[in-house]
Amino acid sequence: MTATTRWTQVDPPAPGPDVPEADSPDHSGLGWVRRLTVECLRYRRLVMVTLTVTLVAVGVDLVAPLLARTALDRATGIPGWWTIPTIVIVMIGLAIVRYFCQFGRRLTAGRLSISVQNALRLKLFRTLLHLDGATQTEIRTGQVVSRSISDLQIVQGLLSMVPLSAGAAVQVVIALGIMLYLSPLLTMISLAILPMIAVVVLGTRRRLFAATWSAQQAAADVAQHVEETVTGVRVVKGFGQETRAVDELVGLGRDLFAKRLRAGAINAYFTPTMSAIPQLGLVAVIGVGGYLTLNGSITAGTFLAFATYVTTMTTLARLLTNMVVSGQLARAAVERVYDVIDAPTDPDDANTAGLPDGPLGLEFSGVVFGHDDRTVLDGIDLQIAPGECVAVVGPPGSGKTTLADLVSRHRRPDRGSIALLSGPDSSTRHPLSELSADALHSAVGVVFDEPFLYSDTIATNITLGDRPEPSLTPGSGPVAPRVLAAARDADALDFITALPHGFDTVVGERGLTLSGGQRQRVALARALHTAPRLLVLDDATSAVDASTESRILHRLRDRFTDRPTMLVLAHRRSTLMLADRVAVLDEGRIVDVGTVAELEERSPRFRALMSPIQSVADDAAAPLTPTPPHTGNLWPADAPAPEGDWTTRAASAPPAGGTGGRGGRGAGITGALGAMPATPELLASVARLRPADEEPRVDVDAIRVENPHFSLWQILAPVRWLLALAIVAIGVDTLTGLVFPSLARTVIDAATHTDERTLLIATGIGVGTVVLGWFAAAGMTLYSTRAGERVLFGLRVRSYAHLQRLGLDYYERELSGRIMTRMTTDVDALSTFLQTGLSTAIVAVLTLVGVTVAMLFTDLELGALILPVLPVLIVATVVFRRIASRAYTRSRELVSAVNADFQENIAGIKTTQAYRNTAPATRRFTGVTLDWVRARMTSQRAISVYFPFITLCSDLATATTIAVGAHQITTGALSAGTLVAFILYLSLLFGPVQQLSQVFDGYQQAVVGLRRIADLLRTETTVAERDDAIDPEGARFTGDTRLDDVAFRYSGASVDALGGIDLHIPAGTSLALVGRTGAGKSTIVKLLARFYDPTDGVVRMDGTDIRRFTLRGYRRHIGIVPQEPHLFTGTVADNIAYGRPDADHEQIAAAAAAVGASTMIAGLPGGMLHPIGERGAGLSSGQRQLIALARAELVEPDLLLLDEATATLDQATEAMVLAAGDAVTRSRTSVIVAHRLATAARADVIAVVDGGRIVEMGTHNDLLTLGGRYRAFWDAGVDPDADGTEPVDELIG
Repeated sequence: MTATTRWTQVDPPAPGPDVPEADSPDHSGLGWVRRLTVECLRYRRLVMVTLTVTLVAVGVDLVAPLLARTALDRATGIPGWWTIPTIVIVMIGLAIVRYFCQFGRRLTAGRLSISVQNALRLKLFRTLLHLDGATQTEIRTGQVVSRSISDLQIVQGLLSMVPLSAGAAVQVVIALGIMLYLSPLLTMISLAILPMIAVVVLGTRRRLFAATWSAQQAAADVAQHVEETVTGVRVVKGFGQETRAVDELVGLGRDLFAKRLRAGAINAYFTPTMSAIPQLGLVAVIGVGGYLTLNGSITAGTFLAFATYVTTMTTLARLLTNMVVSGQLARAAVERVYDVIDAPTDPDDANTAGLPDGPLGLEFSGVVFGHDDRTVLDGIDLQIAPGECVAVVGPPGSGKTTLADLVSRHRRPDRGSIALLSGPDSSTRHPLSELSADALHSAVGVVFDEPFLYSDTIATNITLGDRPEPSLTPGSGPVAPRVLAAARDADALDFITALPHGFDTVVGERGLTLSGGQRQRVALARALHTAPRLLVLDDATSAVDASTESRILHRLRDRFTDRPTMLVLAHRRSTLMLADRVAVLDEGRIVDVGTVAELEERSPRFRALMSPIQSVADDAAAPLTPTPPHTGNLWPADAPAPEGDWTTRAASAPPAGGTGGRGGRGAGITGALGAMPATPELLASVARLRPADEEPRVDVDAIRVENPHFSLWQILAPVRWLLALAIVAIGVDTLTGLVFPSLARTVIDAATHTDERTLLIATGIGVGTVVLGWFAAAGMTLYSTRAGERVLFGLRVRSYAHLQRLGLDYYERELSGRIMTRMTTDVDALSTFLQTGLSTAIVAVLTLVGVTVAMLFTDLELGALILPVLPVLIVATVVFRRIASRAYTRSRELVSAVNADFQENIAGIKTTQAYRNTAPATRRFTGVTLDWVRARMTSQRAISVYFPFITLCSDLATATTIAVGAHQITTGALSAGTLVAFILYLSLLFGPVQQLSQVFDGYQQAVVGLRRIADLLRTETTVAERDDAIDPEGARFTGDTRLDDVAFRYSGASVDALGGIDLHIPAGTSLALVGRTGAGKSTIVKLLARFYDPTDGVVRMDGTDIRRFTLRGYRRHIGIVPQEPHLFTGTVADNIAYGRPDADHEQIAAAAAAVGASTMIAGLPGGMLHPIGERGAGLSSGQRQLIALARAELVEPDLLLLDEATATLDQATEAMVLAAGDAVTRSRTSVIVAHRLATAARADVIAVVDGGRIVEMGTHNDLLTLGGRYRAFWDAGVDPDADGTEPVDELIG
């Protein structure tokens, strides 16, 4: 398998039409309209061409009614210079000019809107990649992704309308001047509507924006929930919380539904009113114009021209109304986007200082650092000489990881300084605060406690940020020697070469297709590949087995020609074999520094931290009964209250009418990178709105049931009556629009016969028609919005519920960004089309049909003249659809790639910055977005040809009608009123065509989105639940667990990951799984958790095949702590209570005490109410693991699965956790994946896994006596912990 890699693009795309300048001027002080204008003016040529062709098209639109007036006057006997044939020839010429102008406007306007959308996306991306570490912790991925997807789509839609709307505004102004020339009185009547429009706009705009903003915030909350539960899927599934996750989405979806309906209700008043006011002006013009014609003040031709202008202005009023509505949507979207773009970037990016060649030392001088009102490091003084290795040990939360963050400049000290040292006597200081990012990160290599790998090839991940040798292109030749050497020194070469595609193997998102130990080794190889002069290891080998760690540590110690200076943050005693000196960190201070021997002799704290686990357990004279700290320490009264309560949060939405706060597990950190900050004025506007409390009235239970036979009818059937009412309202609204040309004919004919009574009746009918049309348009908006949102609520819940049913393999195969695209971009596309596009399309189609029928009824001979145009239009439509459909499908696939790459880079910002990958990542992302731009322009070109062609056909039909109709008037075969009505009907064809052109883009996106959602819903789960499955929720398992001849092969793999596994774990006993990294230990845990079903064999619980149980029921009886302890946004209490949301304070505190986490939690500001960032941001890896252990403990599982659950804890803390666990695991079955063999030695039975098989099994003493692999592991892994001796040479290789 190969992939397009991050190092194949060397030269960055030059700034140009689609690539903004990296350092653009600061326009943050401008308003949103001016900022968008500045963004558009970056494409001056496009803007100038667009405006030019738009103005020329406006000129044609303005001249056409005057030509029709002149033709009618000639036909009715009024003399003049122009003959009818001349007029017709000019009209045909102008129609051709209009075609090319509209083609140019659509092409350039589409290019402009797409380019600006892409430029804003790139600016978002660049800002995010240049954030400092403190700001990165505030990122809410779902919120930011919502800005990059939904908000930018709204901006693009607005910009695509701007040229047409600008032309409409110009056309209105010039048309008023022409109308004033034709008839001052009629013009004054027409102008009377303007104050009415101004009052409506000013009175509605603020309310509409507040309602729109509130709805967009609710939509971002939905995106945030989806993103968190997708990235934390192992926790969701491991605790059987899929139902709860869907319940939360239902609550958030209800909130979104209610807020969108509230905005729709405001729009249902605004839009019909904005349409009705110009129509009243038209009625007045028809009535008064007829009277003036009757008195001879104006000619029939002037009446026709004036009526045409007013009719056109009615259409333009609808267009401008849509522009106002879109502008309010876009205002909120633009401000949300710029909130991120304007976020302050890392000030040190401007540094230019470099470093000299040669070895480097490291110095901490008086370093103080605080976080969340808590001092983490207090007065750190430490100097590391060039070539020296210093290890730092300390309990969880003592600040070890903070040291790594400070050295990598991910964080900055509050006081004091950190400097690199150079020179013969290390006398030259180079403060980190002055170094350029390139100089710092080329000299310092950091292996973080949680390694991040990109969904790319292993070779790409190792060479991240480097310009590789040409031979590194996948499949082009041998791997570069530097890459091989780095992989060998990280002990990764053997497992990489054993993979089917070796270094070209593509790992899944975050590298999750590899084991934890394999990920750590690739991350270590990445650091070694950079040949750093200062290497920082933050517990870099916690997930590898003891013998592998031994080989790695020996290579790091002995096999470097020029050994780098090293800062090692250690939890294992075995890691200290690297250290020349050891610093003991406790409560933010270095309490002692010395060699291992010196600290053993004089430091009680060091001895406590590094004491062998077994000896700590042996010292416990009696079973430990944990006692939690005083409740006041865990639940301080002065701590800020979280949003909601974990006991009620699961299935409830945020308060209706609120501002769209986080409706999930707790309070998120607000700001530009979280929820959009609200001004007091905006909040006051939202508070004045009516409560958003309308329910979707959807059978949630029914739509949550799996149904692979998905179809459009299934989602439309529940709202068929709403759609029927909407269509009736649309039909009435369309018919009211078709009445006015007939009224004009009636009035003209009445004026010809001096029939004043008919004039009055026609005027009264016109007023009644306007009133009827207002109610129809209001009903259409309300019904279509309610139907559309109800459909989308159901579709969102249906899709998300199916996501929760899918097996873990789907999430390991699909990037979370692509999953987010299904739940955001695709659903949004369908939402936009159903709510606005569908009704607009129906109105347009009905208008086209109605106009055609009306013209035939008005005059059959003239109507027959336009019929030959219809077959031409049908053929053009078929060709257009074929071309556009392929282009849209391609662009939707590419936008998924864009979203996936965007989201992955957000997740990996820390790694990207540390390995100088910012520029390559930007180049790659820019390349993907430019591919998307090219695909979108393919469809835009098709649109630019097709829709102007329809207008050309309409214009040619108008010219033909005038030629024939004028001749018939001269012969007396046709009345002037009939020709006026016919021409007015023809003018109505232009508006629907324009509306269809706006709708088609959304239609294609909706079709593709619906197809992709259907593909998702048809995806079968690999972990299916039987129809007759038993729900064991009310009972307890004894915990007797068996794996009978189990084999398992991952999808797409060529060999089995497990084979012939026979294990029996009696109830209440513990089993430890040990073995080399990648041997299959975690796979056994996944089978026990039923993340996967075995390929062959059976997994049994209490003698029953676990496939006989419901998934939710079975998983609620297990507790799992995965290798990566994923935490959700919220509080500490929220996360502990995740698997048991009804737990009270005492139960949560007891669970924390049971795993030894109480002291750590009590030390956090706010205790249990301490806010946790996304994925546990703000906590150390050890703190996250303790909370994850407490989460598993709280559910009181019958089967406890610990997959390296204590890997990042120091030995003393691990000993306390295990000792505390002894008191609560006596009657609990547990399976422990352990690389620390002292941890495994506590288990009742130990199984050694190698190559996917159990090769040894027995008690600790039995396996030591056997003298096989376990004994070799024990000698390699435990002896250093016990007495500091080195592992046996035979295991070093």
